[in-house]
Parts: sequence; C-alpha cells; structure tokens
Amino acid sequence: MLRRARVPPASAARPASPTPARRAENYARPDPQQRCASEEAGMYVSGGRLRTGRRDGHLVEDLPALRKVVPHLMATRLEGTIYYTQHLDVEHLMDWLDEVNAGLVADDPRRVKFFHVFLTAYARLFRVRPELNRFISGRRTYEHREISFSFTVKQAMTESAPDLQARIVFTGTETVEEARARVEEVVTSARAGTQSEDDPLTDVLVRLPVPVVAGIARVAWTLDAANLLPRFLQDAVPVYASSYLVNLGSLGGNAPFHHLYQRGTASIFTSIGTIEPEPVVDASGQVVARRRVDVVYTVDERATDGFYLVRSAELLQSMLADPESLTRPVRDG
Repeated sequence: MLRRARVPPASAARPASPTPARRAENYARPDPQQRCASEEAGMYVSGGRLRTGRRDGHLVEDLPALRKVVPHLMATRLEGTIYYTQHLDVEHLMDWLDEVNAGLVADDPRRVKFFHVFLTAYARLFRVRPELNRFISGRRTYEHREISFSFTVKQAMTESAPDLQARIVFTGTETVEEARARVEEVVTSARAGTQSEDDPLTDVLVRLPVPVVAGIARVAWTLDAANLLPRFLQDAVPVYASSYLVNLGSLGGNAPFHHLYQRGTASIFTSIGTIEPEPVVDASGQVVARRRVDVVYTVDERATDGFYLVRSAELLQSMLADPESLTRPVRDG
C-alpha cells in the first residue's frame, strides 16, 4: 500500500554549454512580471470562492504558435513522451563527499549523500530554467506555482516493506545542508510509520469495492480536467508535482526508462542509476577511469522542447561539477 508523506511564459536565457565556473547562483531567475500573462483558462475553488486559472499553476500564454498546437496534435502525456539519457561525471563530487563526510559513520543521519546534492542542484535548475516546471492540462500549458519533487521511500529495505510516497517543496535557493535536512526529516518520518494527513483517505479507499474506487477516480479526473479538484485530493496524490524521481542507485540498480503518469502534473520523471567507474578519454587522449552515473529523463515534449532540455542538462552537470557552490545560498542577479 502506498502512503504519502508531505513535509512565466518567457523562458530563461539559453546559455551556451556551461562550465563549472558558470555557477547556478550566477543565473538570474526570469522576471516574474514577464512569466505569465493571465490565468483566464479554467476555474478552481479557494477560500470557498470560485477563481479563474489553476490552484497549482499559472497559465502560460506567450507561446510560439506551434507549441500552442502541439497539445492538440498529441492529446495525452503518453503520446508526447520522449527519453533522454545523461551520463553525469561525478568524480570530483564523490571526492568532495568523502571530505564532507569524513569522521561520520555510514548510518549517521548527518552524512551528505549524492541524492541530497542532486536534489539541491535539480531544484536550482528548475528555478533558473522555468520551462522545466511546466505541464499540460486541458490542452493548455501551465507553469507550476512552486517547485516540488516526489519520490518513493521504502519503509524498510525488504521486499515486503510498504512503499511510501514523499513530496518536498523547494524554492530553488536551498543549500545542500538544507536539502539533506528536509529529506532526512521525510524519510525518518516515513520509516517510523508516522501517519501523514492523507493516510486516512488512502486507508478508506483501499477498503471500498473496486467499482466504487473506479467511480471515485473517474470523478476526480473529471474535476481535475475542469481545474476543480479539491486541494486535499491533489495533495494526496504524489504525481501532482514538478517532477517524480526514483533513485535506484541506492539499491545498486541501473536507471530505467520509466513511463510518465497520465494523471497529475509531473512532466518529467527522473531515474537515477548507480555511480560506477567508467573508462573515459581525458583531454590528453589517455583512457582513465572516472566515476559516472546514468540519469534517464522521461519528458512530456508538449511542455518543453528537446533543445531546452539538453541545455538544462548541461547546466545540471556544471552544478554537480562544482558542489562547493551548492553549499552557499543563491544570489539573484
């Protein structure tokens, strides 16, 4: 049984292939005044009142003509799915982690892990590359009002242990230590069996007959299509997020080519594999071993194009190549 633990149309400038020196903290977030023109599509209920737009996203209107048409050519998220594999070089990052964690035993909760660093860089990436934070609903393009990532937590490292769904909201300005603390809080709470506010809803649903649950689901998806899904239902489903992540590297597994969820708002599913040494040809032409990790992105192409994704992936690599910059607060400008 799955449980859940919860703790602007103008795109950012597309940089040339970034280098570690071009740190995320030096990338200015797009001007909010230029990001979203209006929210005239759809309605949602807030504070007992019916409001225009979506509760979880701004309508993006200033789109090229082709991008407005694409959701009509590919009506579902599955039709618009593309896969992109990135081979991240983490040699310096792993050396840095050894230094940071020196003197801490393996199970010390204060240890900084690769996943903590990745989440920090990933959140900063979404902040400076806002098209990654877009989704399609009702064949219209929206941009999330917040940066949020969902992932699965095993309550115990056994096959029979239940999976719990965690969702963490970021600002994109967090440091590695802040990200580590948030992840540790959510994982500790999940593995301790602490019941989240949506667990009673899940417990009720699993006791109902299948036809009843199917009917409730149809009503929920109909409400979502009309932007009328209640907040408590939206918060109870982890696929309402900026991105869904799975870290199979923590289990020693490879990154799979995962599907996107047809429901919800997560336009990117990110799979992280195992860090392993691989033969690489260095600048002098010599073959050397460097630690690398495969990351597979499953993306709804209707929300953002491949060129934007590739440039964003390059920026993510530059952030991870300079982990020291992720220990400092982000500076705008």
